[in-house]
Amino acid sequence: MTQPSARLRRLPAYAAGLAVLSLLFVTSGCTEPTDAAAKPGTSASTESDEATESAERAPAVVSMDPPLGTSRFAPMTPVTIFAGNGTLTEVVILDPEGDAVSGTLSADATKWQATELLDYATSYDVTATAANASGEVTAATGNISTLTPRTFTMPYLLPSQSMDSVGVGMPIVVRFDEDIEDRAVVERRLAVTTTPPVVGAWSWFGDREVHYRPQNHWNPGTHVVVDVNVYGVNVGGDIYGEENQHLEFDIHDSLVAKVDNDDLTLRVYRNGALERAMPTSMGKSGFSTPSGTYLVMQQDRRYTMDSSTYGTPIDDPEGYRLEVEYASRLSYSGIFVHAAPWSVGDQGLRNVSHGCLNMSTADAGYFYENFGWGDIVQVTGTGVSLQVTNGLGDWNIPWEEWILGSALPDP
Repeated sequence: MTQPSARLRRLPAYAAGLAVLSLLFVTSGCTEPTDAAAKPGTSASTESDEATESAERAPAVVSMDPPLGTSRFAPMTPVTIFAGNGTLTEVVILDPEGDAVSGTLSADATKWQATELLDYATSYDVTATAANASGEVTAATGNISTLTPRTFTMPYLLPSQSMDSVGVGMPIVVRFDEDIEDRAVVERRLAVTTTPPVVGAWSWFGDREVHYRPQNHWNPGTHVVVDVNVYGVNVGGDIYGEENQHLEFDIHDSLVAKVDNDDLTLRVYRNGALERAMPTSMGKSGFSTPSGTYLVMQQDRRYTMDSSTYGTPIDDPEGYRLEVEYASRLSYSGIFVHAAPWSVGDQGLRNVSHGCLNMSTADAGYFYENFGWGDIVQVTGTGVSLQVTNGLGDWNIPWEEWILGSALPDP
């Protein structure tokens, strides 16, 4: 199904004949006479022929969903036209510019369905014809028009279309640019299909954002297909979905980095096996790195750290503005894994950062090259907890609590 913004194309109509087969049943021996046999001058064959001729003479019937004359049609489903007692011979649906809506005809020529959704706030002229077995034509002509929303809301997706693969912790995030009043209606229009199947659920983070994650981390190699089908849907307050979205991605190797405040060593596990151990320094007193499960959510080869963007002026004794290498963002508040060659002597021994995970340039480069969106960093033992909305903190919510965030009674 194409988006309504696609240019409309005219497709040729098709015609198909209708064959009628008559069967003659003959009885013999010790049987009761049939009604037809009991009537003088009448036979079963004659009645069958008459029925066939009557069916051939009956006019074809053309019907449409939505019916002709419909106004304020919500175009969430494709227009469909049917033929009864015959076959469709022509279907033409024209927009105001004279462009035809494209569609396909069923093999038996009794059903035509548009292959694109109609535009909002548009009137369409419809002509459909069908012929019965005798070739007599029935025509249906008229108009349908679609509704005009008060405004639209656009869904935006994470992972993005540019991400072919992500880590085992990556949630699916749908963000809207308007408040969603009817969350249940929207959630019913969200579909996640995985190979192999997983147990998962949607959970709302406010009125504009809904996340999906499995009960447990994704398995490496899982293929994920996401469909957001909100076009033509009233999400509340006469606000309608602006577009549908389709996304596919794969889950790459499991990469989990773990660090405890007691030993300040970041250990990397690939598919469960220890791959590398690296000394680090985390947040000093007053700037403690929160404990919790983080996900990598942005990476920059070089990045300018500016304390003023997080509330500390540059001219403050704790202020700073400097460029770092191999920066992997873990939170919205500015916690990164990054190269900090100035603190190598402290790494593995004491915490001296403003919350980031300081590493040597070589170790930060390794992390940058191997980790990516949705890969996991777990911090423990710091005495403060990560807020679930400070980054992609979905895995800090227990499953029993997560499913309560669904708008549906049985998520």
